Amino acid sequence: MQKPIINVWRVIGKACLVLLIINFAFPLLSFLHFPTVSLYNHLYPGRQRLPFGENPSLSYNLTLNDIDAMLASHVVANSDPGAGYSIFVIGDSSIWGTLLENRDTVPAQLQNAVNAGKQTNAPVRVYNLGYPTSSVLKDLVLLDEAMQYQPDMVIWFVTLNSLIKNSYQEAPIVLNNPEKTNAVIERYGLDTELLPERTYWEKTFLEQRRDIYDRIRLQILGSMWAATGIDQYIPEEYTPATRDLETDDSYQYLEGHTLSENDLDLSVITSFIAQNPSVRVIVVNEPILISSGANSDLRYDLYYPRWTYDTYRALISAKFEEMEIQYIDLWDVVPETLFTNSAIHYDAQGVDIVTEKLYSFIMKDIEEP
Repeated sequence: MQKPIINVWRVIGKACLVLLIINFAFPLLSFLHFPTVSLYNHLYPGRQRLPFGENPSLSYNLTLNDIDAMLASHVVANSDPGAGYSIFVIGDSSIWGTLLENRDTVPAQLQNAVNAGKQTNAPVRVYNLGYPTSSVLKDLVLLDEAMQYQPDMVIWFVTLNSLIKNSYQEAPIVLNNPEKTNAVIERYGLDTELLPERTYWEKTFLEQRRDIYDRIRLQILGSMWAATGIDQYIPEEYTPATRDLETDDSYQYLEGHTLSENDLDLSVITSFIAQNPSVRVIVVNEPILISSGANSDLRYDLYYPRWTYDTYRALISAKFEEMEIQYIDLWDVVPETLFTNSAIHYDAQGVDIVTEKLYSFIMKDIEEP
């Protein structure tokens, strides 16, 4: 019997047709929620902080754009909203914990303090939802997605760089998630321009292949994370934060020497609070490095001229008092010597100071029925 002749060109043509169908049908498959399928909290334990890292071979971690995949890998995805009291701590890299082990971050130390000091039997869980880059809109986009896990309290760390208008433009996680960001802007009625959303072509498999690859790679890295607990490469040496400053009292986000409430995105916080009355929100002005070096009479640090930062503190203090929002100002509680590689990153000793201040402030809320 004569063997059938295989037409190579027909096989190639069919394969190309299948690939084209997969490519252009991919945007229509979003209802399957592929990013929420995760080995974390199942085969591997959930991560203590959101995925972020530039050196996967050393940190067993990576930066990706998919917020759903990020949250699915986090221990919060395994939380039980009905069991005990849950606290979300959000903010920038100082909360995420740059140059800090997981156990030394503010959320981790606050968890230890609360468990040691609480008088109730109900468990209290503190979740680290901080993420590098300073932007309250970035915080809200992540927090809005995490609200499905029903926190009882949100501790929101802010600073001038995160509250200044348009700070989100330096937050890749916001810019790379225009649909989620726009949904948040519209839901909370924010005075922020909508981002240009992705075209159908940009949602195809071909254009999304990098994000898909990163999701898969995050799952692969889970085995090393589970075995070592390492999720950040911490070098033995790093460039210390600048102490000797320039003779310049300008602030990069402003033209001229005026700062008003209109320059701040306070509505991001106030709108969240207004729409989530069952969640206790505490706003914390995070510690900054207060330099004693050259030109420290003009600037507190590399980020902030004294006049700008002093005006900012007066504005937000008055606003939160007017709106009866719980607020604690920790701007100067961490000594200059405890800051590491930037004016907002402090070491484990600095974390202890911040945790002690926070603990005494929040315990009365936790102990209330």
